[in-house]
Amino acid sequence: MTVSLGAPSRADNSLSAPLRADDALLEQLAEIASTESRGPVLPPSPAPKSPPRTNRRLGIAAIVLSATTMGAAGLFGRKATPEGAVLGEALTLGRMAVGAIGMLVLIALSRRLGQLRRTRLSWSVVGGGVLLGLSLATYLSATVLTDLSRAVVLHYLGPVVATALARVFLKERVGRLDALSIGTAFAGMLLAAGLVGGESSGGEHETLGTVLGAASGVFYGAALLCYRYRTDMPSDVRSLWNFVFGAVAAGGMVAVTRPDMSGMTATNWLWAGGFFVVCGLFALGLLVVAGKHLRAAELSGLSYLEVVVALMIGVVAFGESVTVLAAAGAGLIVVAMALPMLGRR
Repeated sequence: MTVSLGAPSRADNSLSAPLRADDALLEQLAEIASTESRGPVLPPSPAPKSPPRTNRRLGIAAIVLSATTMGAAGLFGRKATPEGAVLGEALTLGRMAVGAIGMLVLIALSRRLGQLRRTRLSWSVVGGGVLLGLSLATYLSATVLTDLSRAVVLHYLGPVVATALARVFLKERVGRLDALSIGTAFAGMLLAAGLVGGESSGGEHETLGTVLGAASGVFYGAALLCYRYRTDMPSDVRSLWNFVFGAVAAGGMVAVTRPDMSGMTATNWLWAGGFFVVCGLFALGLLVVAGKHLRAAELSGLSYLEVVVALMIGVVAFGESVTVLAAAGAGLIVVAMALPMLGRR
């Protein structure tokens, strides 16, 4: 009998096909079982957003320039105010309005109006502008009613208030170097203003000026805290809204106080125009840039440069006396300014 070793018959193929199908089914069932043992398959989670990048050198340069030009606000404010008038609210309204127009022009020239429309507002943006407007209006009135050095020192209670508030609300750690910087600047501030070892005339105008100066410091500190929020917003867009809501706050004060501007001469208006541009658009725009790139403690220490600038202007332009203690206080402020630059972020 002959056995054929040729190709398998059609019957053999028909028997092996069901076996191959069963093997494939078993493999699929095994894969499903192993997947269930590992747990459900979840879609990949989105990568966490990285915090906005900061440039500490840019922040330091911005706050130094801002504080220097802010220190000249008393000079421009006094020169723009007629004798016997108090126009802090009206001058601040012009300062904020010109700043808003200037920022809008810069954004339009850079063809970024679309970004302005897409950027959403928040409570910190609105609050920062309103608080800054109130702060600058009360401060400018204080410079007319009391010594320039005293007004600026009371205004610069703000950075101390901002640092304390940032510790509470933002949980920012105040390191030893930061605390030393703020404490040194505050001590120098008291000496430079004559609040320690100085004499006070105690007149009615000076008392009102002191109260307004202290109020400006509290408003300023709250505004600086607001700048620590929404660091994702572009600096020029933030500056625009800062000016807009600052103008709203100053306009409200003008509506209440109704300052008499009938005595302003051409010279007064010229100084007022310089005040609007130098101490408004330039100084306050740079302040927002600094707030975006520096911690509250660093911003506080460096911003005290304004006290030194105002002290020097008071001596040169208005003949205000400087005692040995005041000069020592100015030196302490300079030392305090350098301390934040020595520490790491």
